[in-house]
Amino acid sequence: MACFQALNLGLYIELRKVEIEGDSRSVICKLQEEKEDISEIEAFIKDSKHLSLGFESCIFRFIHRESNKVAHLIAIEGLKKRETTYLANMVTSGAEEALVADRSWTKSLRE
Repeated sequence: MACFQALNLGLYIELRKVEIEGDSRSVICKLQEEKEDISEIEAFIKDSKHLSLGFESCIFRFIHRESNKVAHLIAIEGLKKRETTYLANMVTSGAEEALVADRSWTKSLRE
């Protein structure tokens, strides 16, 4: 569902190229596969694949949960405040430390 919402947002703000990162390997694999999905989340996978065609380029990428702490903190903050917020080129103060840690962890994986 999060992927579907991210794709909808990307189309709404008229992005041409997107990379969707997720920490659920099975969901990312289903989105990358060309064959039709027959799982419980089939509708979300099918709809997400359809929306992805609206972009010049759309890449689905698996990332480890440890490198996704910022997204988790932002989601938790939004739930606590009962808000739906989309951030563009900014990070809340509460997530700033986690952003630095995420970048360090991700950089160490590439080396």
